[in-house]
Amino acid sequence: MFLIHRHTAASELARRFSARARWATIGLALGLAACGGSDFAGTPVAQVPPAEAPLVVETLPAVSLPLFSVHVAFPGTAFGSSDASTALALDANWMLVGDDESNALSVYPRSGGAAVAQWDYSKNGPKLAKELDLEASAKIKDALYLIGSHSNKKDGGDAMADRGHLFEVKIEGTGSETRVTYVGKFSDLENQLVAWDRGNAHGLGVDHFGFFSSAAAGITPERVDGFSIEGMVGAPNDSALWLGFRAPLASAGTRTSALIVPLTNYAALIAGTASVAAFGVAIELDLGGRGIRSIDRDDSGNYLIIAGPAGSSSPSIERNFALFGWNGNPSSAPQEFDNDLDALRQASAGSFETIVALDGKVAPGSKVQLLMDNGDTLWSGKSTISKDLPAAEQQFQGVDFQLGAYRVDRQGPLLKVATPADDRVGVPVDARLVLQFDEALKLGAGNLTLRRGDGSAVEVFNAASAGLQLAYNQVTLTPASSLNHLGAYHLTIDGNALTDLKGNAYAGITGADVFNFVSAGQASKLAIGDLLFVGANAEAPDAIAFTFLKDISGGTQVTFSDRDYLLATQFAGISNEGVFRWTADRDIKAGTIVTIQTDTAPLSPIADIGTTLGAPAGIGKEEVIYAMVGTLVSKLADGSAGEITHPGQFLASITLGGLGTGGKSPREIPIELTSAGTAIDFSVSPANQTNAIYVGSFDRSNLASFAARIKLKANWDVSYAPAPGYPLSGGSMFAGK
Repeated sequence: MFLIHRHTAASELARRFSARARWATIGLALGLAACGGSDFAGTPVAQVPPAEAPLVVETLPAVSLPLFSVHVAFPGTAFGSSDASTALALDANWMLVGDDESNALSVYPRSGGAAVAQWDYSKNGPKLAKELDLEASAKIKDALYLIGSHSNKKDGGDAMADRGHLFEVKIEGTGSETRVTYVGKFSDLENQLVAWDRGNAHGLGVDHFGFFSSAAAGITPERVDGFSIEGMVGAPNDSALWLGFRAPLASAGTRTSALIVPLTNYAALIAGTASVAAFGVAIELDLGGRGIRSIDRDDSGNYLIIAGPAGSSSPSIERNFALFGWNGNPSSAPQEFDNDLDALRQASAGSFETIVALDGKVAPGSKVQLLMDNGDTLWSGKSTISKDLPAAEQQFQGVDFQLGAYRVDRQGPLLKVATPADDRVGVPVDARLVLQFDEALKLGAGNLTLRRGDGSAVEVFNAASAGLQLAYNQVTLTPASSLNHLGAYHLTIDGNALTDLKGNAYAGITGADVFNFVSAGQASKLAIGDLLFVGANAEAPDAIAFTFLKDISGGTQVTFSDRDYLLATQFAGISNEGVFRWTADRDIKAGTIVTIQTDTAPLSPIADIGTTLGAPAGIGKEEVIYAMVGTLVSKLADGSAGEITHPGQFLASITLGGLGTGGKSPREIPIELTSAGTAIDFSVSPANQTNAIYVGSFDRSNLASFAARIKLKANWDVSYAPAPGYPLSGGSMFAGK
C-alpha cells in the first residue's frame, strides 16, 4: 500500500538541434527530422567516411526540440529514480513507473516533479529481495503484468533467480491515492522458453532461436544473440501476453529480425493452475535490424514500438533508435515514423526505455509520451552519474511529441569506418577486415575480394563464405590463411554485394587506393619490463592505459583480464568478468601510450590504437588488471570469453582499491611482477572506487628514466571515491601526450 504523499512542480528543459536527412518522407509533415546520435556509453567517434562513399548531408533550419519533463524521487525513499524502464498512464495527470535498478513502483505526475506514492515490492507482494531488472509491463483489463528482463548480468553472470519473474498486480485509484494489490507470480519462464526452443515445440527446428546458448552463463545480454526481454503487451483480444525481445534477434544466421513470443496461458501460470508455459506462434518483425525496447497498443488494436539496437548504440549508425507503427498482423510490415529519437537522446543524455501513453491511434499526428533511462547521465553540477547519486538527487526525464510522417528508405548503406585504416603500415598478418556502415545490412549476390598489390585475388568472400560474418551494421572478413609478411593488399567490393534491409545496394569499391594496407613483419616478443600501466578508471569511462618501453611490430599481442587470480589455482573455473586480447594494428614506437575502454558490453573493448577481442570488463572498487603474453583462453570471441586455461607470462598489473577480502573474492599478485616493480598498487582501506593516472614527465628520450618515473606513485593522481573517471579524448586518456 502507498503511504506517503507529496507533490512538487515540474522543471523543464529546452534544446535546439540541426538535422541530417537521407530519407524520403511521405504523409504528414515531420515532427522531428532525421539525425545521427550516440549512446553516451563511451563508444568511439566514427571516422570520416571513405571517399568512395561520401556522407549525404542536408542541413535543415534549427528547430526547437520538445520540452523535457523532469521527474524526481519519492521524498524519503531509499530507492533511486533514474532508470525509468516501464510505465503506465493512470489518467491524464498521473503515471505509474517502474525502475530497472530498484524493486519499487512509484506514482509520478506526468508533467514532471516528485513521486507522490510508492510500492516497495522487495518487502510487499512478490517480496523480491534482489534487483528484478524490471523492463516491461502490460495492462490487460484490470490486471497489470510486470516482468524482469530474464537476462544475465552485464558481465555474463547468471541472474535468472533474481530477474526471472513475471508477476501480476491490480491497480486502483490514481495520484497519491493509488493502491496496489498483489495477485501472484511465475518464475520459470526462462527455463521453459529454452526448453520450447531446444525441444522444437515451435516446429521451426531445434534451437531455432538459439535461446539455450543466448541464456547461458557467460553470455552478456546486450548482443544480437544475447537474451533480454524488454517489451510486453497484450495480443489482439488479449489472447496472449506478447513478450518482446531486445535480444536475441531472430532469423538465426543473419540476426536481423525483432522477435515476439506469445505467452498464451499467462493467467493460469500466475494463478498457479498451470505450471507449464504455453507459447504461440513466434512473430518476427523487420525493425531495421533493431530489437524491441518497448511496445504498446492503442484502443484500435494498433501497436507502437520503440526499436533499438540489441547492444549499445553505435556512432556509425544514423538512426540507432526509431519508432514503428504496426497493425498487429504478423504478415504485415511495421512502418517507421520520421521522429528523430537520436536527437532527443543527445539532448537528454539518456536512452529511450518506455512508452507512457498514446493519445489516439498509432498514426502520424498522434501524441505520444515516452520516458528516458537517465541512469548513466551526468547532470550539470554533479560529479557522479545519476544512478549513483543519493536517491533524493536522482532524476529521469520524459518527453511528449507528435508522431511524424512515415519514412521510405531510398538510399543504400554508407561505409563509415574501415579497419585496418586506409594506407595503414604494419597490419597483423592474421588481421580481420572490419567494415561498419550507417545502417543494418544483408548480403547480396556480389563478392568482397581481398587482393594483392598487383590486383590478383587472395580470397573471395560472399554470402556462402565461412570467413564472412555479418552482425547488424558490421561486416567482418577473416581470411582463411595468414597474409604474407610485409605484403601490399587492398579490398574491392562489388556493387551488389551488400544492401540494406530494404534492398538498397552499397555502391561498392573498385579502386586499389581506397582500402589498401601493408602487412606487418614478425610480431615482437615481450617480457617483464616492456610494458607498464599508466592509468585506470574504476568509474565511467572504465578504461586502462599502458605504454610500451620498446618498439613493437604490428601483430604483437597482449592479453588483459580483471578476473580473480590466485597463485595456487590461477584463473581456473572463472568465466565471468573481463578477458580480452589486444593486438597491435600497426608498427608502434617505444613510449607510445595505448588506452582501452573496457566497459563496452556487449562487444569487445575499444582501443584507441590496435584492436581487441574478448569479453568487456566493468572495473570495480577492489580490482586488479593483469597484462599477460602467451595466454591461452577458451572460446575467445567478440564480446565473450571462456576460461583462461593458462595465463602465460605476466608482464604487469595495476591494483585499484584493494586485493579483495571477506565477501569480495581475494586475488594475488605474481611474485615476478612485484620483484620487477611492474605491479603498481593503489590499495586503500576501506576499499573504494579508485581512478589513477600518471601525471609525471612524459619525456621519453630515456626510456629507463621514463619507466622509473611511472613506478613512483608520487607521480600519479589518484581518486579514492566514487567520481567520474579521467576523461577520454578521441578514445585516449593521454591525448596529445
